[in-house]
Amino acid sequence: MSKNVKWFTILIPTFYFLIPLILKFNYDSSFLRIKFIELYINCIPITVCVIFLIKKAIVNNFNKLVVLTAFILYLCLLHQVVTFIPVWYSESPVISSTTPLLNLVPFKTILESEITQLMGPLLMLTPLAFALMSLSILKSKKKTIMVTMLISIGIELIQFIENSSGSAFDLYSRSTNIDDVILNTLGGVIGVYIYLLFNHFISKGQSERLQI
Repeated sequence: MSKNVKWFTILIPTFYFLIPLILKFNYDSSFLRIKFIELYINCIPITVCVIFLIKKAIVNNFNKLVVLTAFILYLCLLHQVVTFIPVWYSESPVISSTTPLLNLVPFKTILESEITQLMGPLLMLTPLAFALMSLSILKSKKKTIMVTMLISIGIELIQFIENSSGSAFDLYSRSTNIDDVILNTLGGVIGVYIYLLFNHFISKGQSERLQI
């Protein structure tokens, strides 16, 4: 497989952000200007991140290409859910006294929440850790877990900034929670060991075929 094939995946964030905008072309010009600003604010950081990951990824077979494609789509969806920056469009925004939700007490919400409520934060960054190792972007278990933790901290900081700046206009309802960092990091550990288990069975299967 050609090494350049992987660069076709750069089209994923382009189409992901452009298609919703195209579907809104029948809206008024003021709204579209706001949406173009929103597009640039959100698309450019993700595209830069995707270019870096594509450059670092080792894609030498079709399975790796599938993993890379799924990984980039996952990153776009993750951004949409946890770090998307909306640009407010309203003739008369409603002032609210909303206070940003913040928890810096470890295990507080973990102990108070049901198992089903913890599964989202726990598994949110599991695909990230799996893909980073599967594509050889990172080869060390410790580095992968550390990067997962740093990304989780970054997400929480972005959400805090968004919530703090947007709460006056009732734009955001995201919370910043140290327990999310703990769960995200644990999810990264799970992703690493899923990769190691998956790689073990792949290597074992290849060894058995060579012996035959």
